Amino acid sequence: MTRPGRTMVSIWTLLDEQRQALLSGDLAVLDRLPDRLERAMRDLADERPSPEALAQLAHAAAHNARLILAARDGLARARRDIAPATPLTTYDGQGRRQLPDPTGQLLARR
Repeated sequence: MTRPGRTMVSIWTLLDEQRQALLSGDLAVLDRLPDRLERAMRDLADERPSPEALAQLAHAAAHNARLILAARDGLARARRDIAPATPLTTYDGQGRRQLPDPTGQLLARR
């Protein structure tokens, strides 16, 4: 087995950093990673890593991609959960739309 080059080690480190930031919700770290990862990936072409090493990197990157998608879905669910509820539409005895009572009282005593 050949020893991984400096760029491979750098990418492994960046992917691990990304994984940890995704798991801990550290958005500041996640914000800094894309440019560094892109630069390292470009440099990787000069290193000519083995197909096995590339497969391992692809596996780690795919795992991080699943974490990113899960985080995105979680944020979307949270955004929906905190969104204001749609107002209640009520109708009067003649079937006309009626505005909700500004006092917040839902039932009238008769």
